[in-house]
Amino acid sequence: MSAPLTPAFLLAAVSLACFALVGCQSDRDAIPPDGSMSDAPLHAGAGRDGLQGWNILSGEYAQPGDLDGISFEWDYFMVHAGDGSFTGSIGYLLANPRDAGGLGDLLPKGGNAAIAGLFRDGTRIAEYRNFGVDGTTASGTERAFHARDDASGQYARMTPRRADSAEDDDTLKLEGRTASFSWDLVVVQDWPALSSRDDIFAPVHGDDVGSLFDNESWNVDMLWPRTLVQGKVTRLDTGEQIAVDGHGYRENSWGRWAFNLGGWDFAVVSDKSAGVSWAWQSYHHRSTQLDFLDLGFVEDGAVRLEQFRAARGELGWSHASWTFDPHARLCVPLTTRVEAQNDRYRVEADLKLHDRQVPMLSEATSATKQYVIMIQFPMVEGRIIRLHDGVTVAAFRGQGGGEFSNAWSQAVSMTDAECGEWGKAYSSPMPSP
Repeated sequence: MSAPLTPAFLLAAVSLACFALVGCQSDRDAIPPDGSMSDAPLHAGAGRDGLQGWNILSGEYAQPGDLDGISFEWDYFMVHAGDGSFTGSIGYLLANPRDAGGLGDLLPKGGNAAIAGLFRDGTRIAEYRNFGVDGTTASGTERAFHARDDASGQYARMTPRRADSAEDDDTLKLEGRTASFSWDLVVVQDWPALSSRDDIFAPVHGDDVGSLFDNESWNVDMLWPRTLVQGKVTRLDTGEQIAVDGHGYRENSWGRWAFNLGGWDFAVVSDKSAGVSWAWQSYHHRSTQLDFLDLGFVEDGAVRLEQFRAARGELGWSHASWTFDPHARLCVPLTTRVEAQNDRYRVEADLKLHDRQVPMLSEATSATKQYVIMIQFPMVEGRIIRLHDGVTVAAFRGQGGGEFSNAWSQAVSMTDAECGEWGKAYSSPMPSP
């Protein structure tokens, strides 16, 4: 049996609580009134620390009560091989680490791993693995994680390494093995100027996501908006080893939230040749604080960072076409349109999904059995228009990633038209052109 999860009351975790408070401040305080920020040099700064401990193991979260039973945290990585042989995502999840009772089995306790991928031959695979509390070791002081099942040989491990010198990069080594995949990857931050400030591509807090309790909340941190990824992914059904030399995205999200009663819809793409990083988030039902678009792009040789908020009328989205996925038992979008506009720029993006998505299903708890996360591998095209002269500052395109999640449908099947009507709820008015 492995060592228990690192105690949240360790004094060394106090510094992490200070970091977590950045993500838990009011979004009104975190963002300038006009949603903009000054230009940053193209390669300025080292970005933000990505090797800090797990937020839900910080002192802030060491409190009694049933609500602690819905504490969970994702560290999520997109992986896009440069040659198109594999695109997918790998997630490390820590849930209810102090094994709090009273809320049943909403969350799969302890350590978890989720991996999904689209291969060159069109094969799509998604797999979720729960390792439990006793099989998991994690840290409140550094981004270390190890979850394993010795009987099956399956495991998931994350190992941080601090740079030895200014010429090196902080790295995360990602390893794991499930029934369908094994992986051995090294991830580093790319384009650090994107995350050099604390108001865009930075932690955003929402306290209006919950359906069970008034004090449910969620934090979204686009920690490394663009990453470089190297290593290999092995497809165990065929034995094929896929060399990965590409890019991706890293997001760290955490809080106390009965997510199975809500859901999210998001997508991310970065186009190095165009100098654009585009990341859109939205959360279903009551949420307004976590509906936003963060954008980084190069204009006149400098990186410009902008944030657009749906609550300010600056951001809208819709899914023009839907279909019913019988395996997921859910209506899923086939296309996505996202538009954003403030008084300086207009941004338009179209996402093509169709069969470039796969359901992530879990039998770990009674709640997760009724819930599905569609892992998406969209192709994205967009443009950024400067309003005062109508010039297209950048046109971008590329392989993106994203998710759409919701509870299973009670219907066995639905027509595309019925799904389209149902899907109108998962949209937001477009900003005026």
